[in-house]
Amino acid sequence: MCERVPNGKEVTLGPDGAATLRFLDAGHILRSAITELVFSEDGKEKKFVFSGDLGKTESVLMKTPATVADADIVLMEGTYGNRCHRNLQNTIDQLEQILRDTWQGKGNILMPSFAVGRTQEILYHLGLMHHDGKLDPWQVYLDNPMAIAVTDIYDNCLNLLDREDADRIRALHQGSLKNFLPSLRYTNTPEESMALNNIKNGAIIIAGNGMCTGGRIRHHLKQRIWNKRHRVVFLGFQAGGTLGRILLDGAKRVRLFG
Repeated sequence: MCERVPNGKEVTLGPDGAATLRFLDAGHILRSAITELVFSEDGKEKKFVFSGDLGKTESVLMKTPATVADADIVLMEGTYGNRCHRNLQNTIDQLEQILRDTWQGKGNILMPSFAVGRTQEILYHLGLMHHDGKLDPWQVYLDNPMAIAVTDIYDNCLNLLDREDADRIRALHQGSLKNFLPSLRYTNTPEESMALNNIKNGAIIIAGNGMCTGGRIRHHLKQRIWNKRHRVVFLGFQAGGTLGRILLDGAKRVRLFG
């Protein structure tokens, strides 16, 4: 049996109530949560805290992660924990420059992206650029059926998102992240995806998967990676051994589909 538990509510576990459970907002993706478990051991109360990725305080769409003041044991994700990161504005400035340069060079942009979280973030940022008059007349294609379905879920859950970002979406386009970026088109079917091969320039293609280990992005790379007019923009972490990491490390030749 599954039971829905809102963030912040303390739930008693076990027939004797020997432990309590509480979820807190992790700020990473929609409904991601920090798990806080309090129990007794040898007559002493202990607190165990578990979490996957934590969101950044400056991330769009997501609320700021909750803070846990104390714990006896912490077990958590550490993918990005061993480095310093540039601030968000520097990243956006770099993206805007890449978009301008590629537009002037009459190319296309490929964005390998994770279906949950990162895709919705980039759609929001592109939407902001559009409304600020900083986005050339790019045609944006979301070529990932799972990401399309998740984006629809985000549209139905605006009340769970950062209030300022959600209010901006509601005010400009009646509560739809898809409509927040008017040039966005969904390509659900394989036939629609293959038709993108005919676009010579002016397309931003967001496709899965995020590390280029599978999905439609590999077909788009096959069609365009050899052409210097086009750009590949990585939106997230690339693990060792993946095609994404191999490309980021500067490989001059890669093998696709044998």
